[in-house]
Amino acid sequence: MKKFLILFFINLIYSQQPIIDIDFERLSEILDRESTVLIDVRTQDEYNSFRIKSSINIDYYSPSFLDSISSYKAKKNIIFYCRSGRRSYYAAKLIQQKGFNKIYNLKGGVLEVKKKNLEFKTLNN
Repeated sequence: MKKFLILFFINLIYSQQPIIDIDFERLSEILDRESTVLIDVRTQDEYNSFRIKSSINIDYYSPSFLDSISSYKAKKNIIFYCRSGRRSYYAAKLIQQKGFNKIYNLKGGVLEVKKKNLEFKTLNN
């Protein structure tokens, strides 16, 4: 029985897919695929100021974060982003532990995207 439990936990640990850090160019490629969701984990105020086109907002600090994310478990690709890449990485780690696969993190967040003057969309557009 001990061997079984040890093998079970080893399998569980190694069966998790890694979180993949991506840049904006790679993000665009993944968004073109079917069944992909782009999630902005910043606060509502941050999201309202500017956002990446086609993203949805689920605040990482919200008590309902995990409940809100759970509806996207069937998606093949989940991409997170935030201001600098830190919150989105923590969000990705959290859902990885909940059994999600194909998780991406926009490296450097919107700060990195802004540096490159890439396309942002206000909520008015």
